[in-house]
Amino acid sequence: MQFGKTLVGAIIGAALGIGLLIVVYLQFGIDRMWMAIPVAILTGLGVRILAAKGGHPSYLRGAITVVLALGAYFGGLKISQVVVTHRAAAVSKANPPRVSGDEPGGAAVAKEGQPAAAVEPADTPPVVPVHTGVAARHQPIQVSTRDFVMDCLSLAIAALVAYELGRGSAGASKRNMDADLGEPVPSGTHPDA
Repeated sequence: MQFGKTLVGAIIGAALGIGLLIVVYLQFGIDRMWMAIPVAILTGLGVRILAAKGGHPSYLRGAITVVLALGAYFGGLKISQVVVTHRAAAVSKANPPRVSGDEPGGAAVAKEGQPAAAVEPADTPPVVPVHTGVAARHQPIQVSTRDFVMDCLSLAIAALVAYELGRGSAGASKRNMDADLGEPVPSGTHPDA
């Protein structure tokens, strides 16, 4: 089965898939379930390139590829959300919000030795209180049936693609079929009989 090569190929492909997720999430804001399919393709190709050079298909190799591909997708979503949150925090630190007195020519310009006059804040929207009670925790989540079916279908397709790419091809079986074609078949007989 080439277990070591399978793991290395799957990890390399999964890392490329996570990188793709982060780039797509940062650039386009896409975090849909269908993004699991490119991650599965990259993970499966990583296994196929490193491990599946010939021989018979390995079902265990396909299963390992599926687990690592889906784990990379769900882990990659969390990583990309953390990266976006960190990036937003860094941008807000670099560009703090300005107070009306901080602006040049603002109303709160103080003369030497005198304190600045109190500046009334601009019209700010009222703060909505966050309900952390029992009623707020048991609010139903609104999910459409179509979105749920499409998400499940996307994950199923991703799992199938990762499995088939990671499992490998039947290189040995094809050689046996080519050898069988070279033998003459008696007329009037069925080859499977």
